[in-house]
Amino acid sequence: MITWAPYLLLGPVLARDYLGGARAWGLIMAANGAGAVAGGLAALGRRPRRPLLVATLATFGYPVPCLFLALHTAAGVVAAGAFAAGVGSVLCNTFWVTTLQQQVPPDRVSRASSFSTFGAFGPGTIGLALAGPVAALAGASPVLAVGAAWSVLSTLVVLTLPAIRALGSPHGCTDGRVAARPEVHPRPGAETETAVLVAEEV
Repeated sequence: MITWAPYLLLGPVLARDYLGGARAWGLIMAANGAGAVAGGLAALGRRPRRPLLVATLATFGYPVPCLFLALHTAAGVVAAGAFAAGVGSVLCNTFWVTTLQQQVPPDRVSRASSFSTFGAFGPGTIGLALAGPVAALAGASPVLAVGAAWSVLSTLVVLTLPAIRALGSPHGCTDGRVAARPEVHPRPGAETETAVLVAEEV
């Protein structure tokens, strides 16, 4: 809401105003995509001992393009920041999902995932609605600067939590391997309730 939404909304405006237009913004978005691919390749086969810590550290890439746009740096510099944001976004998502699947019982993963997804993206619509009017009053650069500062400070706050720094592989597995989870047996009657819910949806 505070970092990504202003970046996606105001970035093209600043690209038009001082970077030369759509070609510059296309370069920035391409760099972001390239960073995402690079981050995905870097994550292949990686099993960090503390995946949630790695996921949190990766979010330090998010504010870089916001900051560069706020400072009116050249298109190539903003593109480099977008590359860093792309890498950080994929690494964060990869190891966050890894942690979710390791720590949450299988029959509750979809519920936990829905909460986290709504929390991550739901308020973004508010940011998209407010970024324009706020930028009209305060200017695009200050809004992006606040977004960059918020991203850095919020990540630092999360890193102060011992649970984030200490959470490792489950069930005593400390060598980076994904440990097997115990089998979860549904409670009696769960299948019937599921069938009823599906019928009601239909």
